[in-house]
Formats: sequence, structure tokens, C-alpha cells
Amino acid sequence: MVAGASAMPRPALTFALLFALASFALGCSGSEPCEVVCAKNAECQPDGPGKETCVTLCLDLSDRASYADAIEHQAECYEEEDWSCDQLASGACDYSPED
Repeated sequence: MVAGASAMPRPALTFALLFALASFALGCSGSEPCEVVCAKNAECQPDGPGKETCVTLCLDLSDRASYADAIEHQAECYEEEDWSCDQLASGACDYSPED
């Protein structure tokens, strides 16, 4: 890590990003929101599964209507502001149906 760079502890960041990826993938309702969310996930997890794998999983699981709203909210949040990976791992774009 670069000196002076602040980062979450690796296990916490990994858990947060994996949780976000799973949440996003389960909620895909179309390719555009999946593309937006998976592009950011690939950026934030360079050693993760990659954008193409994420999009494929997202589209495969898009028939789960109970999550369809979540991916759209996540994609909208990602597009509203240029969130850093640390901000996203800290919950900047977390979504729950109660929101």
C-alpha cells in the first residue's frame, strides 16, 4: 500500500465489496444497471471476478423480482456521484427496501 493512503482493513473491504456484489447481482433487472454496477465492482475489486462474470451472473439472476429494484437504485446512486471505492465499501450507496 502507498504510504499515507487510507484504506479499510482488507477483510472488511473484501466483505463489504463481496456483499455489495452479491446484492447487486441478485437485483439485476436489465443489462444497463448490471453494466454500471459491475463496472464499478470491477474497478473496486481488481482481483475479483471481473466485469464480464459479474454481468453474466447479474443477468442470470435478474428474474428474482424481489431484488429488481435494488440494482436500479445502486446503478442510479453510482451515476449520481463519482464515489470512491472506499466510500462505497463504507456504505455510500447501500440500499434496502426500507430506504
